[in-house]
Amino acid sequence: MKMAPWYNWPYYEGLRMDEAMHPLALFVTGLFGKPLPAQNGAPSRAILPWKYGYKSPKSIVKIEFVASQPGTFWNDAQPKEYGFFSNVNPGKPHPCWSQEMEQSIPNGEVRKTEIYNGYGEWVSRIYSGSED
Repeated sequence: MKMAPWYNWPYYEGLRMDEAMHPLALFVTGLFGKPLPAQNGAPSRAILPWKYGYKSPKSIVKIEFVASQPGTFWNDAQPKEYGFFSNVNPGKPHPCWSQEMEQSIPNGEVRKTEIYNGYGEWVSRIYSGSED
C-alpha cells in the first residue's frame, strides 16, 4: 500500500472460535436485501460490537482456521498498544491515551466508556480467566 509502506499489508485479523460463533457476532454479505457494496466491505465483513472497530474488518477475502492464536495486524505492528482481544475495556490502561471516556460522533456528547461497549452482560463470560 502506497500510503503506509512501513506496515505489513494486507490487513489481517484473528478471532477465537467462541468470539466468532457468539450470537452477537455478525458476518455480513448483504445490506438492505442486496449484496454488500464495496463501500460497506464487499464481499463480506465481520461486525463484533463489543470490540474496537479494527476487529470488525471490511472486505474479508479469506478465512483460515488455525490450531493456535494467530498474529493480528495491529498487535504485530504495535504490540505495546494493541492486544489480541482488543475488547472495549475502559479499565485496561493504554500507553498513549485514556479509554475511560468516549465521544459520540453524531452529537459530540462525551460519556464514560462502557465495558465491552455495553455488551458485558452477554460477552463477559467468554473472557473469564483471560486477559481482555
